[in-house]
Amino acid sequence: MTNAQDPVGAAAAARPVRGVPPLREHGMPPLVLMTTFAFAGFAVMLPVAPMHMVAVGGGTFLSGLVNAALMGATILTQVGVERARAVLGWRVSLMLACLLLGAPALLEIVANAPWQIIALAAVRGIGFGIITVSGSSALAALFPPERRGRAIGEYGLAVAGAQLVLTPAAPWIADTAGFPIALAVAGLPLVGIPFALSAGGAIEQHTRGAVPAPAPAAGSNGEAETNRHALMRLWAPILALVVVTCAGGAITTFAPQFVPGTTLTVVSLLVYTAAAMLARWLSGGLADRYGARRFVLPGLGLAVLGLAAIAASIAGVTGPVAPVVLVAGAILVGSSFGTMQNVTLVRSFELAGEHAKGVASTAWNVAFDAGTGVGALAIGALASRTSFSFSFLMLMVLSLAAAAVLLANGRRAKRPPALAETAA
Repeated sequence: MTNAQDPVGAAAAARPVRGVPPLREHGMPPLVLMTTFAFAGFAVMLPVAPMHMVAVGGGTFLSGLVNAALMGATILTQVGVERARAVLGWRVSLMLACLLLGAPALLEIVANAPWQIIALAAVRGIGFGIITVSGSSALAALFPPERRGRAIGEYGLAVAGAQLVLTPAAPWIADTAGFPIALAVAGLPLVGIPFALSAGGAIEQHTRGAVPAPAPAAGSNGEAETNRHALMRLWAPILALVVVTCAGGAITTFAPQFVPGTTLTVVSLLVYTAAAMLARWLSGGLADRYGARRFVLPGLGLAVLGLAAIAASIAGVTGPVAPVVLVAGAILVGSSFGTMQNVTLVRSFELAGEHAKGVASTAWNVAFDAGTGVGALAIGALASRTSFSFSFLMLMVLSLAAAAVLLANGRRAKRPPALAETAA
C-alpha cells in the first residue's frame, strides 16, 4: 500500500515486543471499562435509532440520515478534540463524552418526531467524537510504537464484548420489549462516568512523566507544516479504512431492513460483530511482528468477497442457501472491518511519526466515522431508488477500485527511482 522500502514500517516490524500485557498497563483497565460502557450505548443505538425513525413515520432515506447525522456531528467534533482536551484535560473530556453519549438515548424515549431523533443523534455524535479520538490518543500515549498493535488489538477485543451482544440483540429488544427498554439500555455510557474520571487521571499522570517526542526537524515551517506533511502521508491507510467502514455502516444501519426475519438479522449482526472483534485482536500481534502495511490489501479482499456474497444473497441468486451465504458474507465483511480497524491505525501512527500522533489519531477517527456515515446515507439513498442488492454490489466495486489504487501505488513505489520519475 505504500513504499515497500519504507524505513518506518520496516523498523516497526523489526522491533521486539516487550513490556507487561497491555491490559495490565497503568490506566488501561479503567480506560477499557469506560469505553466498554460508551460503546455499549453506541452499539444499541446504531440499529435502533434508524428503526425508531421508521416507527415515528420516517422512510428509508430518513432512517439512513439518522446515522449520517450522528457521524457528521462526530466528525465535526473530532477535528477539535485534541485542542479542546488541552484546555479541559483528560478527566473532564472523557466524562463529557460519556454524558453526551448516554443522556440523549434516554431523552429519545419521549421523542416522537423525525427531527427530534436526528437532533439527539447529533448530540450523541459529539460524545462519540470525543470518545473515539481520545481512545486512540490514549493508546498512543500509554504504549510505545512496538507495543501499539497488540494494545490496540486487546483494547478492541475488550471493548467489543458489549457490542458483540448488543448490536445484534438491539433490534430484537426493540421488537419484543419495545423502544423505551432498548433506549434505556442505550443509556449505559452514563455508567462509564466514574471510570472516565479514573482513566483520565491515570493518563494525565502517565503523560506528565513521559519523554516528549522529538520536535520537528530544523528548517520546517512549524507545527502546522509538520501536521500537513503527516496528513499527506496518511492517504493510503485512510482510503482503505473509508471504503471498509462504508460497508460496515451500511450493514449495521440497514440489516433489520434487508435481512429477512428477526432471527436471521440477529445471527447476521452477531457473526459480523464477532468476526470484527476477533480479527481486530488477531491482527494486532501480527501487525507488531510483521508490519501493518502488508495486511491492508488482504483486508480489502475480504471485504470484496463478503459484499459480493451479501449482494447475491439479497438478490436471491443463491436460492435456498441464501441465508447461509448472507451469514458467510457478514463474517467476511466483519473480518475485514476488524482487521482494518487495527492495521490502518497502527500504520497511520507509523507514517505520521511520534511528533504527529494527535494528527494521526484525529485523521483516522474522522475517516472511520466519515465512512460509516457515508455508508449509511449513500446506501439509504441508493437503496430507496434501486435495491439493497444493487447497493451492496456498488460497495463491492468501490472496494475493488480502492484495492486497485493501492496495488498500483505499491508497484509504482517498488520501481527504480529513474523509471518512476519517467512514468510520472
